[in-house]
Amino acid sequence: MAADGFGSTSRDPDRQDPYHDTYFESALPGALSAVVDTFPPHDPQVIQRGVTRGKQIRRGRRIRFGAAACAVAVTVVGGGVALDRGLTDDASAASRRTLPDTELPTGWPVTGPQMVSVLKSLLPAKGMVGEVTSGGSQRTPGDPQLIARTPFANLLYTDSRGSSGVEVRLSRPAPDTPDARLTDCGAVDGRRPYDECKTTKRPDGAKLTVAKTMLDAWGEPRQRQWRVILDRPDGGRVAVNTYSGGVRDQHIGSAKGTIGINEDPRLSIEELTRIVTDARWDRAVTALPAPDKRVLSILESLLPRGLNVTAKGEPDYGATVVITDALGVSGVTANIRITDEPLQTCAGIADCRTKTLPDGTTTFAARQPVGNAPPEFVQWRAGVRYPDGRTVWVDANNDSGPNLRLTDEDVQGGVFSATGRRTPTRAEPALSLDQLEAIAADPRWTH
Repeated sequence: MAADGFGSTSRDPDRQDPYHDTYFESALPGALSAVVDTFPPHDPQVIQRGVTRGKQIRRGRRIRFGAAACAVAVTVVGGGVALDRGLTDDASAASRRTLPDTELPTGWPVTGPQMVSVLKSLLPAKGMVGEVTSGGSQRTPGDPQLIARTPFANLLYTDSRGSSGVEVRLSRPAPDTPDARLTDCGAVDGRRPYDECKTTKRPDGAKLTVAKTMLDAWGEPRQRQWRVILDRPDGGRVAVNTYSGGVRDQHIGSAKGTIGINEDPRLSIEELTRIVTDARWDRAVTALPAPDKRVLSILESLLPRGLNVTAKGEPDYGATVVITDALGVSGVTANIRITDEPLQTCAGIADCRTKTLPDGTTTFAARQPVGNAPPEFVQWRAGVRYPDGRTVWVDANNDSGPNLRLTDEDVQGGVFSATGRRTPTRAEPALSLDQLEAIAADPRWTH
């Protein structure tokens, strides 16, 4: 049984499993039964344990004597799966394309090692791989789907002609956000992120975006970036990027900043297209929660009616919206996480209150200045920490708050919302402290 990194399998009837020994498995129980009358009654599990131990011994011998093969170990820990990074930098093409002979989880969560395993299997066989980093759909094992991250894998691909950074990222962009608009080939919040861009519709209804970036925001040559994004009909996205000369930002700090300048990445647009359209990503993308199951959707549903939301985004752990009315703009941010840390205290805050509920839930609410900003910038903040460690924070500012950065950091240097202001236009945020407390305490954050 061969399996890809996310659980799809195929069976070859002509392929003999090198670890399966029919004679050994059938003969051992008979041999044990033959001597059963001469010994005291045996443990009912002894036969099965004997079969298992025998297989382990024979398997170990084969691995030791077959050292030319690249073995991939799979460790199952508490329902999660971690892949042994046996696919080394100098692995052969055959070993890089051989995924573990075991079933892997097909649903939540998606792990970083799974992302690396699939990406490596899809790279051209002629090169080597190094400098691998990755991240899964959870930052910590206790994180719920509500605060899902975008799984990714980054690595350095090197062949006889040079090196290129390669990264792949899976996501489900929320509608009407900078991240969603990134594949429209137009300006994203006042900036054009690409020098060349083309979008086409595929027969299955998916949208394929192919883009090239060769100049920085000031028109100077830079490390080139080729990217291909597949937006699936179900809202899922597979995005792959490759950078000339090495990993992203390799040119920064190099001699005269020349690494990757005026040269193309080692992977072609055709090769990138094959990566994003490969069916091995399907299970992982399907496992990611839809936008209506994430923080941004819940925050929008809890806002008072009649507010005009003019911008929104999904940074790590949460969501930000910008509200615009006759008084100007106001930013509202919500985030949620699982933590062992207690809530913030009121120490040093003049207008602040906290309380502890009978079930152990603690709350916090305060009006306070914004860090080192001028005194006219203010922030109302409310938080709730539940006994299981789930902590919800909701902030409102009398400005637009933090600029809205693309959640999957697709564009080199970042793309930011054009909603930032140098001075606030209103004395207080658009939402009162009582409204923020009600939002933070809503049961939808815990279901």
